[in-house]
Amino acid sequence: MLVIPPIYIDHDQSILIVDDDKMILDLLLEVFTKMCDLKVFKAENGFDGWDILEKERIDIVLTDICMPGMDGIELSKRIRNQSPDTKIALMTGGDADIAKELLNDGTANYLFMKPFSVSSVCRSLIPEAQMT
Repeated sequence: MLVIPPIYIDHDQSILIVDDDKMILDLLLEVFTKMCDLKVFKAENGFDGWDILEKERIDIVLTDICMPGMDGIELSKRIRNQSPDTKIALMTGGDADIAKELLNDGTANYLFMKPFSVSSVCRSLIPEAQMT
């Protein structure tokens, strides 16, 4: 099992969730909004996610890797080039090799393999003490 250190953030920070699976997107939106009391943005693809990133201050991006159009790989590379301090967490249900490469080269900070426990993602990204 891959051990993932938490990302320490506070309630004034924001997260962008990018996934083309509407059910996962809505579930994560609800969890991070209600349980973690964060400012949450969502996008169904990398292009929409990038548009949000150009307009809003985003502290964490949680993105699926495989999406039509701009995938999570390209989105992560753009984010890292534009905003090196933004934390990037990848989600994938497929081959983790490309995700591991992105972790190793510093493009991404964290990896979650689908299917995953939503509560474990929340606990990994948000310390227990900060959850509402």
